Amino acid sequence: MSAGWLLRLAGRAAHELLIALVVVFMVTPTIIVVLLSFSNDKFIRFPPHGWGMRQYATLATSDKWLEPLGRSLALGVAAALVAVLVGMPAVLALYRTAAPGRDLAQFLGLGPLLAPSVAYAVALYGLFADLRLLGRFGGLLVVHVTLALPFVLLITGAAIARVPRDLELAALSLGASRTRAWWDITFRLLTPAMVASFIFAFVVSFDEAIVTSFLSGIGFVTLPVAIFSSVRFGVDPVITAIATLLTGATALLLLLYGLLRRRV
Repeated sequence: MSAGWLLRLAGRAAHELLIALVVVFMVTPTIIVVLLSFSNDKFIRFPPHGWGMRQYATLATSDKWLEPLGRSLALGVAAALVAVLVGMPAVLALYRTAAPGRDLAQFLGLGPLLAPSVAYAVALYGLFADLRLLGRFGGLLVVHVTLALPFVLLITGAAIARVPRDLELAALSLGASRTRAWWDITFRLLTPAMVASFIFAFVVSFDEAIVTSFLSGIGFVTLPVAIFSSVRFGVDPVITAIATLLTGATALLLLLYGLLRRRV
């Protein structure tokens, strides 16, 4: 065996070992949380002293968690829907027209990704306090749409860049209007990207805690803010059940997206 072959073999083994360690590091906390969600203990401990469905039963009967969960779901769905409805025309304007100032508009659309969350939250707090929008659904919806819109622009922008313009030109040459060509060809080919954009926008809105904690006040507490408050004043083991359900819901959404992408 040559020294070069041994070095390549050692490098490949080290590479695979590193990948395995990264996977274990990422998956192990999730597995522990899932196991802890089936604990009957009143405190988080691993391994638990008893097993059962206590955490899920407490979650199902506690307004402390169900009300913030309902608010987060409503806010996330609304924000994702509005972000997609606003983002799709913006993507068409950026990639399919010769409108002036497209580069500037694209930069401004991605601006929320560049601004630090804490600085953004502090600035919005002063504005919302003056407008009396603290703790209002409408005000939080605007903020969450702003935070989710960059993901819609990035995902659908990358997808539309792969759609040949010749397809639209062929439709126009056959007598279709530009709107009809966009609707029948471009939007149909962008359906998987639109679904992915909706999922990412929903997850961004649902998981947002920093800006929401500044702007929610005391009358509109979302699930991430409730979890953050619970961790500050004592860890409630019900959090493990919530985390398990959210992990399962996210995996289900990704599975549905994969199935839709195969069919389109």
